[in-house]
Amino acid sequence: MESKSTAQPEAAARALIADPPRLHDWGRGWEVGGMTGRIGERVIAELARFDSPRVIETGAGASTLLFCALEPAAVTSIAPDEGLRDRTLAAASERGISTDRLHFICDRSELVLPKLAEEGDCYEAAFIDGSHNWPAVFVDFCYLNLMLPVGGVMFVDDVQLYSVAQLYNLLRKQEEFEYVGLDDKMATFRKVLDHPWLPEWRSQPYIEENTVVDPPAS
Repeated sequence: MESKSTAQPEAAARALIADPPRLHDWGRGWEVGGMTGRIGERVIAELARFDSPRVIETGAGASTLLFCALEPAAVTSIAPDEGLRDRTLAAASERGISTDRLHFICDRSELVLPKLAEEGDCYEAAFIDGSHNWPAVFVDFCYLNLMLPVGGVMFVDDVQLYSVAQLYNLLRKQEEFEYVGLDDKMATFRKVLDHPWLPEWRSQPYIEENTVVDPPAS
């Protein structure tokens, strides 16, 4: 039988994904962002594999509240948007979700992640959903992979975008990661080999398969 301590956070998380807050305005009015029921359930299921995981995400919003509702050991959210931080904290307060374990860093992930990695931080769950620009998504992956132990889970959101799709296609073929599945626009991977860095390109099947050996004529 599911314990009360586990059931209560999951119930709070499901209440959140059933009615996610509108925290983003991209010029079309206030929007939820990317959180869907399927994505939320996948996050709940994956975090349930750990006793008390440390969670890190690039980007913030409904996902931040979802992670906090599940009461992990710690949540680190990185987004260069003080307004989003304030709205997220206000929504948490309105819904009775504790943010005591949340560390919200208002800065670019490309600047923050190298510092966290250098400090030796480690996280059992990583969520890539910050800047979707090239090469930001790969910078996020590079340092999050460095801080993710074997058995850790990596969520990659917005695979419909070309830049993110390239990371998705790369990881689908890498032996370092087990592909779990695709829920709406979010892919889930589990790290199965203790490789803090991906290997040289000839050991990256997706890169090798799509490489033209002879350079194009000028």
